[in-house]
Formats: sequence, C-alpha cells, structure tokens
Amino acid sequence: MGRLTGGDPSLLRRINSAVVLHALRTVESATLTDLVRVTGLSRPTVEGVVEGLTDSGPVVETPAEEGEARRQGRTARRFRFRAEAGHLCGIEIGPHRVSALLSELDGRLLGSVSREVTVTASADERLERLRGGVPTC
Repeated sequence: MGRLTGGDPSLLRRINSAVVLHALRTVESATLTDLVRVTGLSRPTVEGVVEGLTDSGPVVETPAEEGEARRQGRTARRFRFRAEAGHLCGIEIGPHRVSALLSELDGRLLGSVSREVTVTASADERLERLRGGVPTC
C-alpha cells in the first residue's frame, strides 16, 4: 500500500479547487475576500484557484452590481459558479422502465424521458428506447 504524504501538490490543488467551487455554488457571486473568509484558504491560494477555474470554465468573473457601494480604490472583482458550463446526464435502466434526465451543473432540470419496456427486452432494445428522448445526453 502506498505511503500517505503531504507532498502531492496536484492533490492539494484539486482539494482547494473543490473547496472554492463548493463555496461559489452556495452564493450568487463572491469576492476573493469572501472566498478567503468562507474557505479558510490563504488569499494567494484562492487567487490561484479562481484563476485556474476561470481559465478552465466553471467560474466566471461577474460585473459589479449597479448601485454597489464603492469604497476607496478599485471595485472588488466578483466571481460566480457557471452552472451552464456543463451538463449532467443520469440514466436508469430497470426491468420495466428506462429513464434519462439532463440537468445543468447546479441540478436545474433541462429535460427528462421515461419509457416502458418489457421484462424480456434486450440491453440494445432498452438503450434504443432512450435514444432521442434526451437529445444532448
């Protein structure tokens, strides 16, 4: 069995990314300062994670809200989770029914289909019943 060490930077980056994504999924938008406070990570770590997530797509910078009180200096940059950056497709193949659903990454349902099948239907027949039901799966 492999030894557990604290020296795996790629694992640490993935963990930090998951923590920041989780924080962003719970709010409409957040500043870097908000993310530092909520996650407990250092500001440089949060900045690096947000930059990486912005480059790869699941996070986007949002414009400042109109009427937002501005303090001295530049307006704080805000970020949000992009639920539309991908989709989730769930498929259930049972003895009497086949079903599929499609949602955005935040769980908002985009479409679903459910079709009856006979108990004796083959795997190919079951899959064929689903084809075309949720076109983007």
